[in-house]
Amino acid sequence: MANAHRRRNQMNRVKVNGRWYNEEREIKEVVCRVYQGVQGVPGAAGRPGGPFTEEEVFRALLGCCGEKVPGPDGFSMAFWQFSWDFVKEEVMNFFRQFHETGSFANSLVGGLYKWLAKVLANRMKGVLAKVISTSQNAFVEGRQIMDVVLVANEAIDSIVKSNRGAILCKLDIEKAYDHGTQFMVNGSPMGFFQSSRGLRQGDPLSPYLFVVVMEAFSVLIKKAVDGGFLAPCLIRGRRGEGVQISHLLFADDTLIFCEAKEDQLLYMGWLLMWFEAISGLRVNLEKRWGKLPSTYLGMPLGAPFKSVAAWDGIEERFRKKLAMWKRQYISKGGRITLVRSTLANLPIYFMSIFQMPRVVRIRLEKIQRDFLWGGGALVQKPHLVKWSIVCLDKRSGGLRVKNLRAFNRALLGKWVWRFANERKALWNQVIRGKYGEEREGWKSCESREAYGLGLWKAISKMGHQVTPFVGFVVGDGEKVKFWKDKWCETIPLSEAFPSLFALASNKEAWVNEVWTAEGNGGEVGTLVSIDLSTIGSWKKWKGYFVAWRGRRLGGMRRIR
Repeated sequence: MANAHRRRNQMNRVKVNGRWYNEEREIKEVVCRVYQGVQGVPGAAGRPGGPFTEEEVFRALLGCCGEKVPGPDGFSMAFWQFSWDFVKEEVMNFFRQFHETGSFANSLVGGLYKWLAKVLANRMKGVLAKVISTSQNAFVEGRQIMDVVLVANEAIDSIVKSNRGAILCKLDIEKAYDHGTQFMVNGSPMGFFQSSRGLRQGDPLSPYLFVVVMEAFSVLIKKAVDGGFLAPCLIRGRRGEGVQISHLLFADDTLIFCEAKEDQLLYMGWLLMWFEAISGLRVNLEKRWGKLPSTYLGMPLGAPFKSVAAWDGIEERFRKKLAMWKRQYISKGGRITLVRSTLANLPIYFMSIFQMPRVVRIRLEKIQRDFLWGGGALVQKPHLVKWSIVCLDKRSGGLRVKNLRAFNRALLGKWVWRFANERKALWNQVIRGKYGEEREGWKSCESREAYGLGLWKAISKMGHQVTPFVGFVVGDGEKVKFWKDKWCETIPLSEAFPSLFALASNKEAWVNEVWTAEGNGGEVGTLVSIDLSTIGSWKKWKGYFVAWRGRRLGGMRRIR
C-alpha cells in the first residue's frame, strides 16, 4: 500500500514556461528554481552579506555629500567622486578585503571607513522593512513619522470613546551621546575620555543599528502581550472587530498602551529591566505623570478636533520668523522671499496630518500680510492688493505665496492616495479595521461618529477633492464599474453617454460583465465605439491600477 502511494505521488515530468523536463535531476533543479523565485528575495537586498559590487560602491559614493569639511586625512568625498576612475581598483580591493576577512588594515585615510559605513547602511536599508515589525516607523523605507502620530491619536480616540481606563507610557532611551565625554571646568576642558558604549552620531549605520536593537524591545512587548501579561489597546471597528495596538516606536521614542492596573505596570517595569540587561540601553525614568492633550514627536497627542491651542507653537514661531523689526532692514523683495520661506519648514509638519482651524489660518495670514506690506516703519500700512491675488502664480499676476487653506487640503489629500496604495502599512490596517473600507480598499467608509480625538474623519473629508483627478486602469475588469468609474478617457461613460446610461438595465455593472476582450458582448454591444487599443491589453493581469489624472502625472500603483 505504501509503495502504491509513493508511485502515485512521484512526478515523472514537469512543464515550466512551455518546456518539458523529464530527467529526475532536471526536475529537481527546475522545481528549486521556481520556488526560489517565488519565496526568495531578489537583488542585493536579499543578500546583504554578498560580495560588494562596483555599482553599489559607486552609488554609495554619489550619495555622500562631497562638500563637507574633509577629515584629518585631508580628503573630502568630493575628491573620491572626482577621482573614481583612477582609484576604483584600489578602493574595490579595500572592499574585497573587508568582505573576505571581516577586517581591514589600519589607514590614515578615514574617508574609506565612512564610505564603507555608507555601503553597509544602504544594504541594511534594503532589508530592514522585511525584519523590522510594523510598530517601528523610523528609518524604514516606506514608513513615515506621520504614520505613528495618526495611529496613536486613533488609539487614544478609541480608548476615550470606550470609557475604559488605560495607561499611556511615553518612554525615552538614554543614549551614549546624551552624556558628554569632555567637561568644561572654570573655562578649561577637562576629563576627556573615549566613550566605550553606545552608537556614534553621524555614522550612517547608527540609525539602522539602533532600530535593530529597539526591535528586541518590540519583541519583548509582543511576548508579554501573547502571554497575557500586558493588555493592548483594541481599536474597535463598526462590526466589533478591530486592531490591537500594544506599542508604537519612532526610533527610541516609544508609546506603550496597557490597562490601568497595578500588575500591568509591574510587568512593564520587568520588561524595561530585562531590556536594559540585554542591550545596555537604560530607560530614562526621570519623567512625570501627565494628562491629555500631550505631545509626541512634536505633534499634539489627544487634542480635540480643530483645537486652536495646539497651533500656538506654530503661531509663535511665525511671529518670531516674521518679527516686525526685521522688515525695517529688509527690502520688499526680501520680505516676499521671507514670507514664502515661512511655509518651507514651519507649519508643513502640522498641516500634513491636522486640518488647520479657520481662526488659526486667519491669524497666520494676518502675520504674513502685515509683514509684507508694513514697510520700514512700524506703523500699520494699508494692504495694497487682496491676499487671494498675492497667492496666485506670477503668470496670473500674483507673488506665488502659498495659500494656507489650499496647501493644507493638498497635504491631507495625500493620505487618500496613500490609503489606496499602502495596504500592508500598520496605519492602513488600523484605519480599515476602525472605519471599514469601500471599493475593495480604494477608500475608507464615511464615519458618522463625532470627531472626538481621532484624525482620520477630517482627513477622509479630503476624498472628494482627490476623486476628480483619479481614474482606473482596468486590469481584468472585475473591480471597475463600467458606467460610473473613469476607466476610459477622463470622464465616466455615464456622463459621456447619458442617453445610453438611462437605458441600461444594470447601472452598477462591472467592466468584465459588459465588455469582452474582443470589444463586444453584453447589453452594450456595438452601440458605444471605444478604441480598446488606448486601454491596452486589459486581461493581462488581475485587479486594477489606480492612476492619477491631474495636471502632474503621478506613478500608477497596483493595489490589487
